[in-house]
Amino acid sequence: MTGSSHKSARQWALRALGRRMHTVYEIRAALSKRDFAEDVVESVVEGLARQGYIDDLNFAQIWVASRSVNQLHGRLRLLKDLRQKGIPDEIIESVLRDSFPDEDEAAIAIKAAEKKLRVLRSSGRSIRGAAGKTAGVKGREALYRYLRSRGFTTRAISLAMNGVSFEEDSS
Repeated sequence: MTGSSHKSARQWALRALGRRMHTVYEIRAALSKRDFAEDVVESVVEGLARQGYIDDLNFAQIWVASRSVNQLHGRLRLLKDLRQKGIPDEIIESVLRDSFPDEDEAAIAIKAAEKKLRVLRSSGRSIRGAAGKTAGVKGREALYRYLRSRGFTTRAISLAMNGVSFEEDSS
């Protein structure tokens, strides 16, 4: 391992971390892709982790908090995204258990359902049928598919479906 390649790899990693948080897996993969030697990559990753610049637990906690509240993602989507980012399963399970209880997921699913229904109503593509009657079954199916695509569990979807009104205002 040469000092200059180690220094270059570290500088690249610090610039990447200056733009946004990364996981250990992401930094390792990015450095490997840039043809740094494996021993250089491992040394840089270990040093950055030891200094607290990369921390998978902290990354997962922030990711779950941000994505669940700001983008209204459910447990299954968060699980999938964190796995793709290379977070170990034990960290994912711990963070989801501690930071994302079932009650929170149901509340977020209700917010997502209400938001989707508002969007449909304001765009004129509401859940009403052609005769002006509420298209209950089709509306419910569409909302179910939407919530499923956001990564909510079946339980959270069920609670959300029961927690929103499918009737439009008669104004």
